[in-house]
Amino acid sequence: MIRLQLVPHDGLGPLKLGASRQALRAAAAALGLASGATHAESDAFAEESVQVDYDAAGRVRFIGVAPLPEVHRVTLAGLDCADTPAADLFRAVAAADGGSDPGFDPEGHLFPRQIVALWAADEQYDLIAPGGRRRSIWGQVGIGTPAYRDLVEKTRARDT
Repeated sequence: MIRLQLVPHDGLGPLKLGASRQALRAAAAALGLASGATHAESDAFAEESVQVDYDAAGRVRFIGVAPLPEVHRVTLAGLDCADTPAADLFRAVAAADGGSDPGFDPEGHLFPRQIVALWAADEQYDLIAPGGRRRSIWGQVGIGTPAYRDLVEKTRARDT
């Protein structure tokens, strides 16, 4: 099992925001993350559980991770993303982001200062379920660049 730390404004272990597509793929291969689907602006690794999006220049603008504890364990704010209830991880990230309390929303939230995205909290993502009791876990936890934040904000503004 691979253990990685998701660090805002930096990356997921050796997978770095701002890296070229070639450098990101090499780093993923060195970790043993099997490559998956590739598209014009994205790559997936480790059974599609690691998603990487690229900007028009081919640089990493977003790294998102879905829980897959038998392959990788990812921490954010010192908490295991696959083993921390969504509301608890939300509170930890919100405290680190500062500013006003955005209020927990299981659909997701993008913390603008850290550019940390928490998407789709649901019990189906609790693949560990201690004692068989499923908890609401984030379906994807990710980090992005300022360009990613701007893209999300623009999309939200258009959709409202």
